[in-house]
Amino acid sequence: MIGKNTISPSAKRGTRCNAALAAVLAATVALAGCGSVDFARVRREHTEEFPDALLAKTLAELPPGKSVDLNDCIRIALANNLDVQTARINRRLANLERKIAFSNFLPQIDVGFNFNTPNHQQASKSSSGYNPISDRSITTTTISAQQSIFMPETWFLYDAYKKNEDISELLARRTRDLIRLQVTTLYFACLSQEQSQAAIESSLKQARALLIEMEALAEEGMTMPSQVEQVRALVRAQEANLVSNTLAQRETRAALLEAMGLSPVAEISLKTTTPLAVEDQELADQILQAMLQRPELHIADRTIEIRKDETRIAIVQFLPKLLGISGLTHSTNSYLKYSNLGTFGVSAVLSVFDGFANIFEYKAAREREKQAAIDREQRCMEIMLEVIQARSQYDQAREQQKVARQELVAARALLDETEAQWQEGFIKTSERLDATTRHITAHTNVLVADFQVQVTTATLLAVMGSTPEGASSEKTK
Repeated sequence: MIGKNTISPSAKRGTRCNAALAAVLAATVALAGCGSVDFARVRREHTEEFPDALLAKTLAELPPGKSVDLNDCIRIALANNLDVQTARINRRLANLERKIAFSNFLPQIDVGFNFNTPNHQQASKSSSGYNPISDRSITTTTISAQQSIFMPETWFLYDAYKKNEDISELLARRTRDLIRLQVTTLYFACLSQEQSQAAIESSLKQARALLIEMEALAEEGMTMPSQVEQVRALVRAQEANLVSNTLAQRETRAALLEAMGLSPVAEISLKTTTPLAVEDQELADQILQAMLQRPELHIADRTIEIRKDETRIAIVQFLPKLLGISGLTHSTNSYLKYSNLGTFGVSAVLSVFDGFANIFEYKAAREREKQAAIDREQRCMEIMLEVIQARSQYDQAREQQKVARQELVAARALLDETEAQWQEGFIKTSERLDATTRHITAHTNVLVADFQVQVTTATLLAVMGSTPEGASSEKTK
């Protein structure tokens, strides 16, 4: 006959274990299913939503009928450019890391809760049998706290994080400087292309008028067919230049809008702004200004100090670390004489031998400190060379601008004289064509020279660190 207890206790425990394991596996599968993502749907939704959101932001910054100047473009770029936004996030992360490091100075408090119910009440054997020594169900609550008493590396670590926060701000400033330079270059490129378009259209109109005249003269036998073809080739060249200019404008405007953090396919209307200018200074003064204002050198200064803090941290690793500890424990075990128990003490740790890791870390920290000093010197040399090159390009652009403007004056005078002489029949048609071509080329060269002056001016100001932020930081000092 089979009784009620035909299943052994071990078999029951095995059944419960199997059931628990099955429950854990089921929960794991369920969580895995919840965590799966349909990336095809995500990409499709983002593709549908992103252009509309970008266009809405663009319309908010550039409503129809609004024209913007250089300052407006820079302001919009600093507010919307993605690189600038990334730099802001890095700045906030550095601030949070510094605050995390500051928490090392504050007490650390932990609260614990434990509830135990064994399948049997614990008992001890005695002459009269077994006597219980604790309650079957026990709840234990603990509160523990520890406070650093002597741990000098925390001070140096916190100081390093403060310098790292300063570095993140300087990196953000350098990012803004580069965005200013990029926007400035693209802005003047757009204006230059607009002016080039007007010049090309004027030249094309002039060339077409000349072609009509030449065709009329050719019908009367007063000019050679080859000369007519030369004028027609000039017209075709100007038409091709006009198409190239239109495509270049579309590409440059798209790049400007992208740098401003707006939709590259949107329209933008630009206002003419005051040309950039550089204060008349000696090259040595410009180099000195760059070394005082460039964010990279301020970053190098702080990097050296961080390396010194790392060296100090490596030194204090040889010192003992003292912690103050305290705790309060409450237990519901009725067999204990005291249900509440408080503890206080001091914990000290001194590294006696760690495989010479502390010694080697100290030596490595000293080498990193030397490396940081060398990196700063290298950066100084690079910035000095950048200023020299930028100043040279600026001076060359200014000279080319003067030459181009004088050539335009000469070409305009030659064209006027040629037109007058051609009307009187004193010169050949080929000479008139050469004068027209020379004037078109000279006009184009002036526009290119003016653009190069603005670009080299913006570049020189950038390598000198002559930005609103750079000037304000210099005044603060």
